[in-house]
This record gives sequence, C-alpha cells and structure tokens, in this order.
Amino acid sequence: MQIETFITYMTLTVLGLLPIMNPPSAATILLGLSKGRDRNYMVTQAKTAGVYLFIALCITFFIGASVLELFSISIPSLRLGGGIIILVIGFNMLFPSAKSDGNSPGQDSIALVPLTIPSLCGPGSMAMVISLAAQIASYEDHDSIVSVYTGVVAGLGVVTLIATFTLTMAYPLLRALGQNGIDAFTRIMGFLLICMGVQFFTLGVQEIVLEINELLAWQ
Repeated sequence: MQIETFITYMTLTVLGLLPIMNPPSAATILLGLSKGRDRNYMVTQAKTAGVYLFIALCITFFIGASVLELFSISIPSLRLGGGIIILVIGFNMLFPSAKSDGNSPGQDSIALVPLTIPSLCGPGSMAMVISLAAQIASYEDHDSIVSVYTGVVAGLGVVTLIATFTLTMAYPLLRALGQNGIDAFTRIMGFLLICMGVQFFTLGVQEIVLEINELLAWQ
C-alpha cells in the first residue's frame, strides 16, 4: 500500500466532506429533540448515529450511484426529499407542540432519522461521496487503487469520529444553557433548519429546471 496516496485521499475525503456534513447542525437537532432526556440517552443516540453514519457513507461510496440509478433517483430529487425532511424537522423545533415535551419513555430513536439521514448524511454529503466514487472509478493507476480506496474509507472513519464527538458534546451544552436557554436555542436552530431545508429544496428545483432546459435545447 502506498502511504502517500493513502494519506492524500484520506485528507481529501475529510476536508471535502466535513464542511458539507456540518456536524454542529446535527448536534443542535439532537439537542432540540432530546429535551427532558438524560445523559445516557443523548450519548447512546450520538454513538448509534456514528455507527449508522459510517455504514451509510460506505454504502453511498461503494454502491450509492448504483442504488440511485436502480430506483431512477436523481441528485436533484435527493435534494428535494432531503429539503422536505429538514423543513419538517425545523418546523417541529420552531413550533413545538404541547405534547412533544420529550419525556415519553417510549420515544423512538432519533439516531437514524433525523441525525444520520438527512442531517449528517444528506443530499450534499451523498452527492460529494458519489462524485468521489465516480472519479476513482476512472482512476488508471491500478497499482495504487487499494491505497486510494483504503484512504477514502479511512477518511470516512475520521469524519464519523469527529461527528460522533460533536454529538456527544451536546449534553454539556444542554447543561450549560439550562431549560430556558435550550428552548430559545432550539427555536433559533429550528428557524435555521427551515432555511437550510428551503435552500436544499431550491437547489433541487434549480437543477431540475436546468435539466429541463438542456433537454429542450437538444430538441
């Protein structure tokens, strides 16, 4: 295995994926949806989300493009779907109902949805990983291909560790803010999530319009 190639692709994966993934935004979702829950619940959700995230990233990297092609799902459609989910989460955080106090012992896990998908492994992250996989598929130096794939998987592992650590820091922030502070913080982040969802949705619409225009131009 070529160490230089391994380090290069691991670094590129981390630097390219981490800003798009934006783990602090996922931490705010965990913070907002875990009101009334104890530390063990939040840490468990954070660690479980880390496991789900690594699996989701690896699946996206190795077979993501094939899965999207199999179900005829385009990247713009992925953005639209992710935008709608983020919008719903944002509205629930900005305008919480009286029943959603987070104290129900039977509350479902939030590790997969919405922490992993679409927050951490959303349309932007998936598009980046799929693009990277397509670029590597055209790589002609077969002698170092093992180092390339190993470096990318290691990069995905590093990103997962960073995201998991960021999520685990949500509980100390919860303790520092207090109940009133977390209520205000949740509403603020709910508004920002709505803006993010609108942005995803708008990008998806723009890409679909561009595809339609290009199709009409060929006719």
